[in-house]
Amino acid sequence: MLSYSRRIGVVKLKEESKKQSKYTRDILILALVIGLLASVISAALTAQMFVKPGPQGEQGLAGPQGEKGDTGDIGPQGEQGLPGIAGVNGTNSILHILQNRNATQVDISSYNATQWYNMSDFDSAMKITINVQQNSRIFAQLSSSYTLERPSSIWIRIAVDNNYNSSLCILSIGPSSASGTYKTSGHIEFLTDPLNAGLHTINVQFQREGTGSTELLDRTLTVMEITVQ
Repeated sequence: MLSYSRRIGVVKLKEESKKQSKYTRDILILALVIGLLASVISAALTAQMFVKPGPQGEQGLAGPQGEKGDTGDIGPQGEQGLPGIAGVNGTNSILHILQNRNATQVDISSYNATQWYNMSDFDSAMKITINVQQNSRIFAQLSSSYTLERPSSIWIRIAVDNNYNSSLCILSIGPSSASGTYKTSGHIEFLTDPLNAGLHTINVQFQREGTGSTELLDRTLTVMEITVQ
């Protein structure tokens, strides 16, 4: 049997061996933990270094222009135009307007009765020449006033190139026991058919009847060139 002192020494050796084993195990665990932490931190730093974006590159060239789009729908039709002047259709256009006026008083009693004369014989304003386009039409109108003495009358018409004549405007005062002079006025219009291109002359013509005196007062001749659109 071992002595008491030897038994105590054996027990102490065992306790010291246990303490040394525990200390060694704690150091190993600590080393493992430190190694794991170092691996995690290294991985995070490496990931951050690779994830960080680099500098922006230069802008590339613009691509080719795309194809032109389809044409839009046609808009709604506009409103109907205003009617033409003096009964001319609204689809026609007026290219020229010429106008002459004269307010001088002329006694035409000396002209032979029942015979046509041009007013331009004594008043050049009552004759207008106009240059028109092919197939244009001429619209002419005369407004005038007269003094008539019984019995007398005056017939007025518009002539184009002495070939195309308007209808007649007849102003008349018949015989009566009453004497004196009377003032009256008249208006006449004329629209030709389509004409050839070139110069065309418009005349105002008159014819008188009766034995009474007849005087021509103020008069206005208006001529227009009208073309079909």
